[in-house]
Amino acid sequence: MDANQFSDLLKRYQLGTCTEEEKKWVEGWYSERRNNIYNPLTNEEEALAGQRIYSNVMTVLTSEPQKNVVPLWRRPGAWWVAAGTLLFMATTWYFVMNDKQVTTQTVEVQKPVIQTTVVPGGNKAVLTLADGSTIVLDSAANGALTRQGATMIMKKQDGELVYKTEGRHGQQAVAMNTISTPRGGQYQVILPDGTKVWLNAVTALRFPASFTGNERVVELTGEAYFEVAHQSSSNGKGNRPFVVNIITAAGENRVEVLGTHFNIKAYNDETSIKTTLLEGSVKMSGLKGQYLMKPGQQAQIDRSGKMALDEDADVEEAVAWKNGRFQFNNANVEAVMREIARWYDVEIEYVGKVPDEKFEGEIPRNSNITEVFKILELSNVHCKIEGKKIKVLP
Repeated sequence: MDANQFSDLLKRYQLGTCTEEEKKWVEGWYSERRNNIYNPLTNEEEALAGQRIYSNVMTVLTSEPQKNVVPLWRRPGAWWVAAGTLLFMATTWYFVMNDKQVTTQTVEVQKPVIQTTVVPGGNKAVLTLADGSTIVLDSAANGALTRQGATMIMKKQDGELVYKTEGRHGQQAVAMNTISTPRGGQYQVILPDGTKVWLNAVTALRFPASFTGNERVVELTGEAYFEVAHQSSSNGKGNRPFVVNIITAAGENRVEVLGTHFNIKAYNDETSIKTTLLEGSVKMSGLKGQYLMKPGQQAQIDRSGKMALDEDADVEEAVAWKNGRFQFNNANVEAVMREIARWYDVEIEYVGKVPDEKFEGEIPRNSNITEVFKILELSNVHCKIEGKKIKVLP
């Protein structure tokens, strides 16, 4: 079990959603380490420590949140401290109240009865070829799928599509392909030049089956993470630029790349287009200006075309989706619910006033919808599900 799996297990234990077998494993793990590490106290000292811990826990639970920012849980770098502290506080009080006798006690956790077919998203996409024919990638068999000119298209494994150009293709007609993910879908594609692209839900990437000319140009709607491969220009002088044309209802914007890692978020239901740079250098261009970006920066273009540059962007938040997490930094309820709607393929309806809480923390993207509801309820946001619709209650 690696650190991320152990962290998820502790979170489920805290929420009461783990299985009985997992519960016994966690309690046995803690009991063993407590006997080896936390046993230097006398009975009197341990009783006093237990009283202080219980008092501190009650103070935290009954105190008002500051600035309406609700921490879901700590960031990955501090997961061990956070999980260990919570578990130690809870179990120390339990052991003190039971006079240091370690026993396994079955606790009934009442879970809400939710009849739903809502599940987390997965690897789902459709490939549309130049002639208009389509291939449903999640149900297609692994191996060679088809050929576009001199390029062979292969599905190597679930969630990865590979374009491989064989030999020189000359001046052939450009065959444009489109890979698109639905709500609740994601996919990965390796383009003919070796560039790797991760597609989030509700995303479409249009690209040629083989790149020709002085630029490598693709079109994007939705959200994608790019790792652009270096490629020399046709005249052998410098690198051939990689260009992403961002297509939204508000117009077209452009990101020009020489070789880098970056994320573009360009959904029509978001208030702005965001390009976040992790490595290398990109030039973000809009109708009202452009920015030459450095790693750690995020360029934003709002619906009016106004541009802004965040020089100290939260890079982890921008790419958390690619790494299997939702991550929020002072996000409002509507922003959180938009992410949930896209990934779980549900419709969101607000009953009454939209709650004004702010969220900070993360949720694993493989969490079932019941676990997500429990986390939101801890933040005083209550939801009810009806079929494929989530109602956010006042």
